[in-house]
Amino acid sequence: MPVNLEGSLSQLALAAPKHGGDLAYWQRKVGNEALNWLDLSSACNREPWPIPEIPASLWMALPDQTDLLDEAERYFGRRPNAIGAGSQHIIESLPPLLREGAGLTSQTVFVPRVGYQEHAFAWRKWGYEIVYYDALEELLTQHWAVAVVIQPNNPTGKLASASTLSQLITHAEQQGASLVVDEAFIDATPELSVLKLQASDLSESLFVMRSVGKFFGLAGARVGFVFCASKWQAALKNLLGPWPVATPSLHLVCLAFADKAWQAQALQHIGIRQAAFVERIMPKLNTIFDSQDSVCNALFTTWFLESQAYAEQVFTMLHQVGIHTRLGDGWIRVALPALHEMDALNSALIRLLKTAGGQTQGYSRGELA
Repeated sequence: MPVNLEGSLSQLALAAPKHGGDLAYWQRKVGNEALNWLDLSSACNREPWPIPEIPASLWMALPDQTDLLDEAERYFGRRPNAIGAGSQHIIESLPPLLREGAGLTSQTVFVPRVGYQEHAFAWRKWGYEIVYYDALEELLTQHWAVAVVIQPNNPTGKLASASTLSQLITHAEQQGASLVVDEAFIDATPELSVLKLQASDLSESLFVMRSVGKFFGLAGARVGFVFCASKWQAALKNLLGPWPVATPSLHLVCLAFADKAWQAQALQHIGIRQAAFVERIMPKLNTIFDSQDSVCNALFTTWFLESQAYAEQVFTMLHQVGIHTRLGDGWIRVALPALHEMDALNSALIRLLKTAGGQTQGYSRGELA
């Protein structure tokens, strides 16, 4: 396929999406006021896997992925085809991989209208035509070169059924297309992974991504995995490069995957934290957001508000009591707090409700509408 260099450079200059986990930006913007904010914007586990001491020798050794691939095979139940610098690295590599290697007859990529924005951005940078869908079932009646499924969706929390996923794989195979499934948040419910639907050899149409940033809380390690048919493995590894992940990160994730006791405890604690959040925190946020239109995931809850203007004002109100959340287009996502953060969060929300209730700051519901 010929490359239009001028067009490619233009696409690469597009404005990048914004992300949660951006507390440092707000600290630079508003100053010391933000230093002690409770950061619930990133949806990474607020009770992460505990980091042990790292041997100094790891910083001097070139990365070797073998030990982590072995441990990952035990953790996932199948061996990853490649390791990248987080799921993001793999997301960036798939557009050139499929453009050059799949012989696509179409340049149409379907992505969820509400979802992790880097998926659409990555394909758009490489000149693909982006089409947004609202329900997965729409994909079964459409022709596409690539379709992206986020399982579960971030930020909507929606999960695809095993039946729908199986139909999508078949539909992709029948039209010579590719199905990309991002499972960054699946670790709390691993039985729902699309990997459970496939035999030992994955369909040539299927790419599945996993990450350690969410459940393990190791976003800074920058380690992600991709599962695909063996025909893609050599090309994908060449795109990712020889040493995409630092030696200390490989070592730490290997230890995290082997720590079965922590994993079991983390799942139990997430349930305890969710119960506390639903009982103590959600009623207050329902009132502040003037909405009970919400979806709960193991690591976050997202509220859908009546307008973007209202979402922006409530986002600012929460800042005034030291709570940083993830603001989207008419929605606000709140990460599941650690158990020890619940009291401070509860107190902050009570202060906000008292202030808004008294209308001393002009925050009556009528004025915010």
